[in-house]
Amino acid sequence: MDATIFLFKITYLCLNLIFFVKKFSKVLLIVICTLFIVGSAKSISADHLENEGKGIFTNQNDANLVSDKDSKYKIHVQTVVRDTQGQLISVLETSGGEYLQHELTDAIFEKRMGEKEIVTIDGVKYEKARVVDTPTLEQRKVGLYPIFTETPIEINITTSKQQEWLSAWKFFYCAEFGMGHEYSCVPIFSALTPMVSLEEKDILTIQWTILRELD
Repeated sequence: MDATIFLFKITYLCLNLIFFVKKFSKVLLIVICTLFIVGSAKSISADHLENEGKGIFTNQNDANLVSDKDSKYKIHVQTVVRDTQGQLISVLETSGGEYLQHELTDAIFEKRMGEKEIVTIDGVKYEKARVVDTPTLEQRKVGLYPIFTETPIEINITTSKQQEWLSAWKFFYCAEFGMGHEYSCVPIFSALTPMVSLEEKDILTIQWTILRELD
């Protein structure tokens, strides 16, 4: 439901209640309705206004991504390109990137990234998760890889036989976030590799290895 319509209905209901109740109760009802309307308006306001800009978004369109340097998360990405016969064309990888600074990231890591392996690196224990994705040609064209989505996404574009050059990789989660953002796809993790050259029929496989430091 649109936020403006929702607030209008709540306000209309409160005004009707105030009109019919006894005079003694009107003051209390006005106070309650005012608090409810203000609370409702806050809850459906844009997420980037939440908690002084520490929500899922930093503005109407951009996610709240921060560097994984000196954080509890460590990101490693490997891209493998093969031709239609399965012949290896290239393997590129990188360590380091950005992650969504929000509790949603922990929820995705814990609930959606499968079984975890416990590893020790430089004396520090981590949970290790691996996710392999093979984006379609359409996903590659728009740079959207909805690895996890609450609703199936159809991407309808006219493909061409032009060569692709890709280097930015994002691990997306798509859902109905509300709070002024409606249905959105937000990057949970992102990384940059050297440029990958792709022909239309090439097969691209992206392997994400995510480490999260154990408390």
